[in-house]
Amino acid sequence: MTHRTIRYETDSLTNLTGLVSLTALTSSPDPQAAYDALRARWGAVAPVEIEAGVPGWLVMGHQESCHVMRSEAAFAKDPRTWRWNYEDLLPPGTAIATFAPADPRPSSFHHDGEERRRLRKPLDDALEALDERTVRDSITALCVSIIDRMGPSGTTDLVRAFCQPMGFLAMTTLLGFDLETGAQLMTDSAKVVVGDGDEVAAAQARVAGTILQHIQQRRQDGGQDLISFLAIHQNFAHDGEIASTAVVPMHAAAIFLTAWITQTLHLRLSDRQLASRVNGGRVGLDDALDEVLWRQSPIAQSPALRFARNDVELGGRIIAKGDALVLSIAAANGDPAVHTSDPWDEVGNRAHLSWGTGPHSCPAPRQARLIARIAVDQLLRHMDVQLHVPEEGLPWAHSPWVRHPERMPVTYRRATAYGDVNA
Repeated sequence: MTHRTIRYETDSLTNLTGLVSLTALTSSPDPQAAYDALRARWGAVAPVEIEAGVPGWLVMGHQESCHVMRSEAAFAKDPRTWRWNYEDLLPPGTAIATFAPADPRPSSFHHDGEERRRLRKPLDDALEALDERTVRDSITALCVSIIDRMGPSGTTDLVRAFCQPMGFLAMTTLLGFDLETGAQLMTDSAKVVVGDGDEVAAAQARVAGTILQHIQQRRQDGGQDLISFLAIHQNFAHDGEIASTAVVPMHAAAIFLTAWITQTLHLRLSDRQLASRVNGGRVGLDDALDEVLWRQSPIAQSPALRFARNDVELGGRIIAKGDALVLSIAAANGDPAVHTSDPWDEVGNRAHLSWGTGPHSCPAPRQARLIARIAVDQLLRHMDVQLHVPEEGLPWAHSPWVRHPERMPVTYRRATAYGDVNA
């Protein structure tokens, strides 16, 4: 695919009304039908409302999404290139400002080119330095602890009792925080991610203060966690860059890992065909995890927006300089152009875009997969869990970014006595 500068009139987002919202798409009873309706009207790229009063372009095609992700020269991550920032068009209190602030934070998430490379390398190096056996053991122990807190039997909301703490505390464990500190970070991160009004600034300040204190302690005492490796990396100019870098995987875990674990358990408990294929050994747990990413992507839309550096044509639409583009991972993964009619042909296929591609791809797919695999394996191996309400009665998370049940009432009982089990 090529891109080119356009010298004729662009499609103006400011003139469009009645746009569907990202949250309505994500929480729809049938998201793929909603994406298909958008495709039928607009093609692979459609205008949407990111949130009230904030329009953008939703990129739904697999090919178009890959092009945007790989073309840093044409589509920037730096939110200072967003017209809604530099022309002060954002309504007050918008949640998207958390992910695309007018004053970007000093992490690779908000930068391009050489600055992105300088800030990304420490995170890549730190993740590479983690010992996988140690990670597996610590995550398994965390999982056992969370399961033990549930007790031998009862009823609970599996999302809040297991999926959320497992997804978030697994990442704070890798960062080197104890469970009590991790729990406080989880509370504050939730406020930041959802844009909880007046609470955001205070929550961000608490998170930053906790991380900065941890950086200083780890630099002095040393360790084998992510913060310890980041704290001594020569690429960082100051501790603010280290803290901003550490926040990215932490917030990502708050939304992505929780969603992946929740959606996998939801499908495992509600989809008899998937359950029989896993139980019968026809597909492994890793294949089941990938099938969730392909078919029921927990990341519906990526909060990592891109911004057109110039007027450009994409998917038959003319995108104006400074417009925001939202990458729909669920729509791209469901693009008929990348699927066959036989799902068995696709077992083991990992060409989905849940990790992204190009210079801003996810830095931790291996660690994320390990955490999700351990979480699902440990729970189902050691607990007999049954949905407490009909599958069709489950409410979906009210989010523009992730798709998973908001609540998952279950009954459960301990299946066997257990200790540490290798995943």
